[in-house]
Amino acid sequence: MSRRDPQRARVLGLWTAGWLAVFLIAGMIRLGEPAVQWPVLAVPLVWALVALRPRRSVRDDTRDDGAWGADDDWPPEPPLPGHRTDTVERPAVRPPWE
Repeated sequence: MSRRDPQRARVLGLWTAGWLAVFLIAGMIRLGEPAVQWPVLAVPLVWALVALRPRRSVRDDTRDDGAWGADDDWPPEPPLPGHRTDTVERPAVRPPWE
């Protein structure tokens, strides 16, 4: 999946936060009492702050999209004796040396 341009992502986030604020205000006026429920407006405010955070551009993205640990230089650990390696689950019983 390709990443969005940071400016387009920022505009989309601000647009979404704006419409969220409009719908929350309309709902507060129609169904509730704005004098009591005004803290709800912190949600679109936080949304807008997240949208305005600095982002990396697509050209600056140097991350490896491979598997976890693909960029580290640690050798793989050998399996412990008596432990299955064909499952992704951890053993239910701790090893006797712990």
